Amino acid sequence: MKNRYDGTQSKEAMIANNRQRMMEAEHAAKDAFVKRVQNEQARHGGRAPDLKPEAMEFNAYQCNNGQHAQELAREVTAGLDKVAFPLK
Repeated sequence: MKNRYDGTQSKEAMIANNRQRMMEAEHAAKDAFVKRVQNEQARHGGRAPDLKPEAMEFNAYQCNNGQHAQELAREVTAGLDKVAFPLK
């Protein structure tokens, strides 16, 4: 909006333009964050579960006896420092 006398923006127009600029900048920052996190997590997606074949059946028994969880924890924490991060 322009002032009808000297062609400059009115106070309300300056406030509205500033608000819109701030909202667009905030949206762009959030969008960049989401894209960055999605790109970091993309390498973890699409892996098939490492379970026994009978555990993949519809009427499978509860096969989580802790051994599978321990093996998965060893695999996930293979590169960590065992002194700094002690695990059982």
